[in-house]
Amino acid sequence: PPLAPRRRGCPQRRASARAMAAPPFVDDPTAMHKDGPLSCKLHPTVLFGIADHFMRRQEEQGRVIGTLLGSVNDGVVEVRNSFPVPHSEAEQATIDSDFNTTMCSLHRKVHPKEVVVGWYSTGSQITHNDQFYHQFFEEQAGGADGFAPIFLLVDTSLSAKGVKTKAFVRSELSLGAKHVASAFVTVHTRLANSEAERIAIDHLVRSSMPAGDGPKQPHELVPLRPDVDTVHWRMCKLLDALDKTRAYIEEVEAGKVKADPAIGRALSDTLSSIPKPDAADFNSMLDSNMQDMLMVSYLSSLTRAQLALSEKLGTLQV
Repeated sequence: PPLAPRRRGCPQRRASARAMAAPPFVDDPTAMHKDGPLSCKLHPTVLFGIADHFMRRQEEQGRVIGTLLGSVNDGVVEVRNSFPVPHSEAEQATIDSDFNTTMCSLHRKVHPKEVVVGWYSTGSQITHNDQFYHQFFEEQAGGADGFAPIFLLVDTSLSAKGVKTKAFVRSELSLGAKHVASAFVTVHTRLANSEAERIAIDHLVRSSMPAGDGPKQPHELVPLRPDVDTVHWRMCKLLDALDKTRAYIEEVEAGKVKADPAIGRALSDTLSSIPKPDAADFNSMLDSNMQDMLMVSYLSSLTRAQLALSEKLGTLQV
């Protein structure tokens, strides 16, 4: 496809603007199609990065776009990272392909196993320019056979009391042997997080809640719990989950609630996966781990005190 005239984005680099010819675009194909064959697993860090990019955009920009990176396994696209890409929609759909190529090259040095799996855009609905951008990222992905890059649409307006996300892949609409149009088809999206990400999200949620003794000041962060407090908090959550499970089982046995086979299978799998050690051995192991945790906490506090003392002594000597 033809390249649009080159323009200068800033004195230090040239931004190559690409406008790609495409067949007619269907505005709302989701009413005509079922979910596509792919599914998308989205990590929370990607959403935080997109939100940060949107908050730092220039005043004249209505939306922001960027590249999604991750991996594809058995039809599941796992999105782990992202980075912003400069673009413009003033006169025509343009994108800084040189910047995108440089960022992909740098990212590949740090995460060689991650590839371009699609792109993201902020907004509440699909626009006609998205067809051009999607074709550009299809070329950048250069994916394997049968892989369709993901288009992630993130609604940052918070109109639905939260960040609403949708994922799409492009589908070709044909009438016999004639290609008629292209359409974006929705794919199933779910949130996937690691243990570290889950802990970070819990901390952010606690930071956004008001303290018990009064309203919390804006941007005031709650400090991370010490290890001992974290263990106590997790045990309280576990006991609460067990109480809810027991109450559900009692209601099912009493005939108050209809039994759900899926919940029953999940409970059976959970119970069968729990080891059955001797009570004395379990208590000994728990006490040993607790002692190790307390020792590490004590050594950490001692190290911090030593560093602070060394810094004071260094200041006095100067």
